[in-house]
Amino acid sequence: MSEENRLTDIIHQRIDSAGGSLPFAQFMQAALYEPGLGYYDTKTVFGEQGDFVTASELGPWLSLAMADLVFDAWQQMGEPKQWTLIEQGSGSGQQMAALLDILSQFSMHQAVAVISVEHCSQLRERQSQLFAERGLDVRLVPSLDEIDAAEHVIYYSNELPDAFPVSCFHYKNGNFFERSVAMQGNEFCWSDADEPMQQAPDIAPELIENWPDSYKSEWNPALNGWQKQLSRVIKSGFIFTVDYGYSHQEYYRQARVEGTLLAHIGQTATDEVLTLPGSSDITAHVDFSALVKAGSECDLRALLWMSQGGWLAQSPSVQSLIQSLAAQNDAVSMHLLAHAKRMLMPYGMGEVFKLLVQSKGIEARKPAYLNQFDHLDVL
Repeated sequence: MSEENRLTDIIHQRIDSAGGSLPFAQFMQAALYEPGLGYYDTKTVFGEQGDFVTASELGPWLSLAMADLVFDAWQQMGEPKQWTLIEQGSGSGQQMAALLDILSQFSMHQAVAVISVEHCSQLRERQSQLFAERGLDVRLVPSLDEIDAAEHVIYYSNELPDAFPVSCFHYKNGNFFERSVAMQGNEFCWSDADEPMQQAPDIAPELIENWPDSYKSEWNPALNGWQKQLSRVIKSGFIFTVDYGYSHQEYYRQARVEGTLLAHIGQTATDEVLTLPGSSDITAHVDFSALVKAGSECDLRALLWMSQGGWLAQSPSVQSLIQSLAAQNDAVSMHLLAHAKRMLMPYGMGEVFKLLVQSKGIEARKPAYLNQFDHLDVL
């Protein structure tokens, strides 16, 4: 029996045990993370041979920009000799390897502890091999629970919360109904609860009142637990979150009647998220307003929110490399510049991807070179 069929059978059994339907968040959890069977635990998902290409696979641009952020944060922390660098959801490990190489060229004390948090065992194995080949001393752990609280921590993630399992709703007749996954023959299908939700998602009433009668979307309860975990680990330091998403107002706008859920397979996006669990990635955009609110409730202070394009364009290290490559004008340089354009331009990844900067336990400020591009006030 194939891995996909084994996972399908497991989900079938859970649907039966639950009385005929399973909350979508549980379906998504199994589809992505079921040990040995979920998407991230079985497939080569990153890079040109995988199902999608993250920014870290498109050259050094994200790592250069992140290095500038890390250096600024390290200076704001008082240039400590003892500090910790953490990446969560490192995927292939390429970004952390590149970042450590770039930081070694900065005039700064290098991190005394470097930690990669990766839930999936298959990806941890890939990272372990990469870090060993590069001679990098990186501690690999499956969760934030494995990390003791520390001062002077710099944490970052790239495309992490978009893969947190989300809960789905259908708004109709003035009520919220949770959407679950059921069976129709041998196929998975959507199923609305018979009774309205007792506790509706935390969505602004002024947005709800403009929705059409049949409005479907999702919300991400996992954001709260994630922010609490980070607040426990970080006594003082910075958090850099890069992902695609919107403000609350934009996320739940009137015209977005089907939410943001997508499946990705073979670098093709589809809204058929219930098809072939374990064979496709499932994602939802991030409600950054909800993320900032969750952080504020556990002492994480939001400093800056802006587009990835603006962030990369203003990064001193990115600017320096662009100028150098443009002067060389050879095939390799042009190839790298094409990747930079994809990440910078609004029609590529530049606008929908965002950077959120948070801090805890220090008198922090936003990086001076990004001041004029901050849009935190719209969250």
